[in-house]
Amino acid sequence: MEDHEPKPMKKPVKLGLWLLGFALLAVLGLWLEHERAKARLAAYKAQLVAKGEKLAIADHVPKLPPALSNAAPDFIAAANALTELKPELYVRRMHLVTPGRARVTWQQPELPTDKDADLWPIVTAHVEENRDRLAEMTAALARPEMVVNLDYSKGFTLLLPHVQKVRQSANLLGMAVIVDLHAGQTNRAFTNLLASVRLLQRNGEPVMISQLVRFVCGSLAQQATWEGLQHTGWTDAQLRELQQTWQATDLAAGWLGAMGMERAMGSYGFQQSRGNPSMMANLGIVPGPSGSSFFEELVQDPAKAASRAGGFGFYLGWALWLSYPDEQWMLEQHQVWREGFIRMTARQSVTDAEGWMKAQRAKLVQPPRMQCFLSSQITPALESMHKKLANAEIVRRLTYTAIALHRHRLKHGKFTESLGALVPEYLAEVPRDFMDGQPLRYQLQPDGQFRLWSVGDDFKDDGGDPTPVGVASSSNDPYSWLKGRDWVWPQAASEAEVAAYHAELAAKRTSSPPKITP
Repeated sequence: MEDHEPKPMKKPVKLGLWLLGFALLAVLGLWLEHERAKARLAAYKAQLVAKGEKLAIADHVPKLPPALSNAAPDFIAAANALTELKPELYVRRMHLVTPGRARVTWQQPELPTDKDADLWPIVTAHVEENRDRLAEMTAALARPEMVVNLDYSKGFTLLLPHVQKVRQSANLLGMAVIVDLHAGQTNRAFTNLLASVRLLQRNGEPVMISQLVRFVCGSLAQQATWEGLQHTGWTDAQLRELQQTWQATDLAAGWLGAMGMERAMGSYGFQQSRGNPSMMANLGIVPGPSGSSFFEELVQDPAKAASRAGGFGFYLGWALWLSYPDEQWMLEQHQVWREGFIRMTARQSVTDAEGWMKAQRAKLVQPPRMQCFLSSQITPALESMHKKLANAEIVRRLTYTAIALHRHRLKHGKFTESLGALVPEYLAEVPRDFMDGQPLRYQLQPDGQFRLWSVGDDFKDDGGDPTPVGVASSSNDPYSWLKGRDWVWPQAASEAEVAAYHAELAAKRTSSPPKITP
């Protein structure tokens, strides 16, 4: 038998095998990069866990207290039954009529606006028609805890239908304080005032939106407290209870809990998005479904079909490779944010923490912009968020310090020469200015009143200058005390200053549309 030499392989077949080999190598390389990206993210998460960080949503869900201790169900039921009032009819408390000086609202025989000559009949009727609900809310807030039963496993799709009602309740409690003081019902006014501070103390899920609403409630409670302090008939026991409630309110713990939950929800959002293109479509990162099949769209609108195919291709690349450095970048930013906040609260200094965070962020290696699509959507402006907490904390410290000053006057007949004289009878220590870590500034004025202030967000002490900076003259509150060169605890405006302000409102009414009706 003759031996036959093998026939040479045809060129197309040989080329096809080479291409197949290259394709397999490319797939293998992509798979290896996918695994490496996953491993890098897993290693970073393990590093955070080793430091004691909690990355799962379940780790941050508050435990429901016993029913008899939980204010939430009864409070929210009462809040849901409140009647509405148009926002333009809300009565301003502690409204500044000139820099550093506010109108004592409850002392006014009439409450004019630029649209209406007197809001007293309207707001009094509104408070009275909600009087039963107010009693239910104040009774509920006497309980030690307030935890709403929410399904946190929904992540960023978590619904918070009660949040707006909480804010409405805080506003109503503040209005009830001035209505009751105006009517001489001081005990009832104190009950509502204490409830408004307890709402700030009790309320606030570990979610950023809830914490931000909590800060609004704090501002409303502060305004009501300022109005209350203009009444000289309180006992020391009442003022002590009010001061202790303000001091026992831990805004920092709630904020830290919300930061942890936000990070956990962020990681969960990445997990959801890797397996669900519609999540990315909802954020506007890739085109969403059009209601017709891809092949129908290819025939009817090729350009749209191409965009849809390109979007899916991008999503696939993101889900398999880019999402892992994207998530790690989100986690790294959150970690700097959290550690900076812990440093801020430990040193009681925003300016110190801001410098530290700036240095830490400079050390981070940001992935290329195209790799940060989801992190840029779900990570808030972290640095600016700290300032919101700082503002709320300054308000809290100034408020309980002012109460201590009024307690001193109640006993001694005058305000103290220095804050140090309040220690230890009224304060355990002189409160610090959360902005720069120094003691709050204080001066006893020649007229016997006091000036108490923080340096504000420019970290510069202007000697207690309340002149507003950067507030438009057309603003509804052109003299906002948290927009001043320093943040100065307002003093009561004189009768002449209030009369001048009311005259301005009367002049505006003459050229305004007919008055508002409820």
